Amino acid sequence: MTAHTKPPLVFIYLLALVVGLGLGLQTTQGQEPALAEEKDENPTTPPKFFDYHQIRGRQSQRSEQGRLEGELDFSLLGNSRMQGMAQFGPQWSNNAHLLWDGVIGDSMKSSFEVNSSGIYDVSIQLTLAGDYGRFHMTLPQASITKEIDLYSDRVELAPLLVLENLNLEAGAQSIEFKLMGANAKARKFQNRGYLMGLDYIQLIRKNGQPARPVVTESTQDKANTPSPQNEEQAKKPGVATADPPASIQQLTTQQISAFTKAYCSDCHHADAEETEVNFQIGNDGRPWHMDPKLLRQARNELADHEMPPEDYSEQPSPEQRDAMVQTLNTMLADYLRTHQTAAPTAMRRMTRYEYNNAVRDLLQLRGDIYPLPEKTLRASTPYFEPATGHSPRAILVGNRTLGKNQVERQILTGVNPFAIDLQAEGGFNNRGEELGFSPILLESLLRLGRSIVHSPEFDGYCGLTTSLFEAPDSPSKKHANDLAKERITKLLERAFRTAIDASTTKRYHDYFRARFEETNSFRTAMKDVVAAILASPRFVYLAESSTTSQPQLLSGYEIATRLSIFLWSSIPDEALLIAARDGSLLKPEVLDAQTQRMLLDPKCHALTQNFARQWLRLDQLVTAVPDFDRFPRYYSRIGCEQWKFGLQMMVEPLLLFDSIMMEDRSIMLLIDCDYSYRSDELQSWYSEEKPFGDRDNRNRFNTNQQRYSKRKLTNRREGGVITSAATMTMTSSPLRTNPITRGAWVATVILNRPPPPPPDTVPPIAA
Repeated sequence: MTAHTKPPLVFIYLLALVVGLGLGLQTTQGQEPALAEEKDENPTTPPKFFDYHQIRGRQSQRSEQGRLEGELDFSLLGNSRMQGMAQFGPQWSNNAHLLWDGVIGDSMKSSFEVNSSGIYDVSIQLTLAGDYGRFHMTLPQASITKEIDLYSDRVELAPLLVLENLNLEAGAQSIEFKLMGANAKARKFQNRGYLMGLDYIQLIRKNGQPARPVVTESTQDKANTPSPQNEEQAKKPGVATADPPASIQQLTTQQISAFTKAYCSDCHHADAEETEVNFQIGNDGRPWHMDPKLLRQARNELADHEMPPEDYSEQPSPEQRDAMVQTLNTMLADYLRTHQTAAPTAMRRMTRYEYNNAVRDLLQLRGDIYPLPEKTLRASTPYFEPATGHSPRAILVGNRTLGKNQVERQILTGVNPFAIDLQAEGGFNNRGEELGFSPILLESLLRLGRSIVHSPEFDGYCGLTTSLFEAPDSPSKKHANDLAKERITKLLERAFRTAIDASTTKRYHDYFRARFEETNSFRTAMKDVVAAILASPRFVYLAESSTTSQPQLLSGYEIATRLSIFLWSSIPDEALLIAARDGSLLKPEVLDAQTQRMLLDPKCHALTQNFARQWLRLDQLVTAVPDFDRFPRYYSRIGCEQWKFGLQMMVEPLLLFDSIMMEDRSIMLLIDCDYSYRSDELQSWYSEEKPFGDRDNRNRFNTNQQRYSKRKLTNRREGGVITSAATMTMTSSPLRTNPITRGAWVATVILNRPPPPPPDTVPPIAA
C-alpha cells in the first residue's frame, strides 16, 4: 500500500497552473460557456466498483409517506408554471401551486416517483376558480380515471380527492389532466382556453415492506457452492477464508499476519525504498495498534480496492477483503477508545451567527434574535429535512444578496446589534485573534443580553416562559429562591457547556436574590440572571482546558461542544449534554450514534449556511464586478436599481451541498456531479449561446425568490463546485478569465495546499 506524502511546492504551482488553464476554457465572468467542440464529449467514467454517483447512504422516505408539492415536485412542462397563492389565503400548501392553461383537447402531463411497490392511499388537492376548466384525470399505472369540474365563483381549494387502495409499482407514475370543456358559468382565460391548479399530491403507504425475491433451493445451493476463485484462495496456507459479509468474523492476529504476508509484504517491507509503509508485522500485531494513521490508510485502501494493485498477481477474495476491512475497523476503534487525543483549538468568541443560534436554542426561541445577512439561503417553507433522505426536485429559495427584502426580520424588536465579525485569512471567521473581546464589546454584550430578555415579544416567543421564568405558586421566598437555584444550575450547564461547580451557581444565585429583593418580581430577576449569562465570557467564548499545544485527551463536554459548534453552529442540546455528563460520549459507538443523530436534525443546515459558504469563499461573488460594457447581461435593472444577475450563481453550489447532506451521498459529487440545482435564468446562462435571447437586461428575475430545479447534466464538465458558474465568476478578472487565480483557488479550497504568495518582484496580474 502506497504512502501518501505532501506534494512538493513545485507540484502545487504546476497543479494550480494546469487546473487553472484547464478551467480557463469554461465560463468567464459574464461569458457564455465554451462551444461544444471544445468540450470532451466522452469523459472517462469511474470504475464500476466505485461509482460515487450511485452511492446513497440515506434512501428517500419522501414518496413513501410524503407530500409532493405541485409547483416543486412535478416537472413544469409546456404551459405549466408556479403561481404564488398567498394573496388568496393561507390554505395553499407552501403558499403556491402548479398552474397550467390550455385549450380544449390539450393535456397537462407530468409524473411523480414511488420508491417501492405497495398499496397506497393517494390524495390530490386541486384549486377551483372562475376560469378553470373541466378535466379528465388519468393515472394509467393504477387504472384510475376521474371527471373533475374545477369551476367556482371564487378562488378556493377543491374538496380533497382521495383515491384509496391503489396498487402502485416502484418507479415513475404518470398523471394526466386532459381539458374536456368547462362549466357553463366559467369564463375563458385570455379568451382562448381554461386553467387548472394542482396544490399537492399526498402518498400514504398502507401495507408493509415490498415483497422480496424468493430464494429457491437451487439458488441457495449455488450460493453455498465455492467459486473457483474461493477454492484457489482457500488453498493459500495460513490465509483465512471469512464467512460471507452478512456474518463477517474478526481475524485473529495470526490471520492478519498471513494476510499481509500474502498480499502486502512483497512491496511494503522494511527494505523497500519506494514506500514508507512497512507491513511486516510480528505475530503479536503490535505495530498495527500503535499507528492509527496506518490503520486508517490500510482500511481505506483495502475497502476502495486500491490495494493490492490490479496488476498484482495475488488478490484476496471478496470475503477475505471484507473480513480484513472489518478487523481493521475494530482495531482502529479500539485504539481510539483508549487514545482520544486532539490538537487544541484557539480560544475565540462565538461569531454573530453562532451567538444567535446559541441563544435561540438555549432559550427555545422561535426564530432569530437579530437580522443575519450572512444567512445566504432564505426559504419561505423549510426544505432541509435530512431525516427524510429526500432532496426536493425543486426548491423555492431566496438569496440575501438578491434583494434588500431578503434580510430576514428578527422576531424580537429593540434588540441591540452584535459586533460584525472580521473574516480571517483563508475565508473562515473562526480565528481566535480575529474574534477577541474588547471592553467595548463586553459592554455591548451586556446591553444585548438585557435587550433580548426584555424585548416586548420575548415572553410570547420563548419556549421556557413557564419552565424557567414563571414564579412558583407558593408565596414563600425561600421556596422561590430554592426553585431559582435549581433552574439556574441546569441552565448554566447548557450555557457554559461544562460541569458547574458550587461557587459558580452561588454567584448567579446571589445575583438572583439581590434582584428579587430589589424588584419583588421572580420573572424580572430571572430575566436579569439570563441576561448576565448571555454576556458571560464562559458563554460567549469557545475555550478548552488544554494548557499546551500538544494533543490532549478531550473531556465529554469538549467533544460535545466541538460537535455542536461545527454541525449546528450552536451549543449542545440536552441529549448531547447527557452523553457528555455521564462520559458515554467518549465511547466511539456513542460518539458515532450522536453524530448521526445530529446530522439528521434540520439544525444541521448551519453546515451549509456557515461552513460551506465560507469554505467555498462564495462571499467573493458579491464583490465580483465583470466589466459592464463587455458583459452587460451579467447585470439586470429592476425598477431604478441595478442588480447583479450573477448573485443567483451563489445558490447553486450551496444547494448541491444541501442535497449531498440530505441524501448522504458521496463527497466526490462536490468535484464531479451529474446533476445540479439551477433557476431557469441560470440554466439559460449555461445552455444558450446568447443568454435570455433577445430580451434586454431589465426586470429579468424576481429578487424575492427563485425556483431552483434539480437538473440532469449532460456535460460532465459542468458538475461539481469547481466548474460552477459561481467559481468561474469569482476567480476571473473584470475583463477576462484568470487561470492563475482559478488554479490557486483549487489548490487552496479543494486540495488544502495553498501556494505561498508571489515574490515581491512579480507585478500584479492585469485585469
